[in-house]
Amino acid sequence: MSQFAAVVKVELPEGHTIEQGRQMLESQVIPAVKSYPGFVTGYWLFPPSGREGLSFVVYKDEASARAAAEGIKPPAHVKLVGVEVREVVANA
Repeated sequence: MSQFAAVVKVELPEGHTIEQGRQMLESQVIPAVKSYPGFVTGYWLFPPSGREGLSFVVYKDEASARAAAEGIKPPAHVKLVGVEVREVVANA
């Protein structure tokens, strides 16, 4: 059975620092994401400059990834730019 990932783009608020983003991830986002059924692993990427964050979270199956994608609720002041569900075809 293939794994699937939810690929998420967000925009952080004006004046938001990377350190504030890390704190938000550790205290709110990661605990919530880890509680979703089918969670396997997740990666959150910050740009070296700018405000657009990118993450991809891997789930054990497509149904789990789609359910998680539909339930995304970013923290206050964080704008959800887009979310896609994609099949994981390889990893190393």
